[in-house]
Amino acid sequence: MTTSVAVSPRPATGFIRVGEDAKPWITGFRCMDCGAVATEQTLACRRCTSRSPLQEFRASARGRVYSWTVVQRSYPGIAVPFVSVIVELEDHLTLKGTLRVADHDSVHSGMPVRLVFDDAGGALDPEGAPYVGYHFVPFTGDEK
Repeated sequence: MTTSVAVSPRPATGFIRVGEDAKPWITGFRCMDCGAVATEQTLACRRCTSRSPLQEFRASARGRVYSWTVVQRSYPGIAVPFVSVIVELEDHLTLKGTLRVADHDSVHSGMPVRLVFDDAGGALDPEGAPYVGYHFVPFTGDEK
């Protein structure tokens, strides 16, 4: 009798965490002195230079487009055009990613979006575990 063991997905970036239930989330770090946030632990806060340890938190999955560009030319194998965005999440953590939309002309500053996790383009680690990546989609308020 053979049994198959589910392979746990691996984060594609250092700020993606994957729980024991295989559900991913974005992690951030907050300065307890000034409230600044970052995607990585640092020795000192980048805003106020406090040496107090930054506190890890689970980032919000929703945010708003801060800046964007429509990419018309890319590497071979990357479908164009696509929208590259900078998003400020509700907890002020800022991420860069791809916004998947049907109409590029509909993108605007302040546009509400949400994070969606995916298989990072089908990439696998040397042991065959899939990588988990993310992108953004418009948030209509109808989703959870």
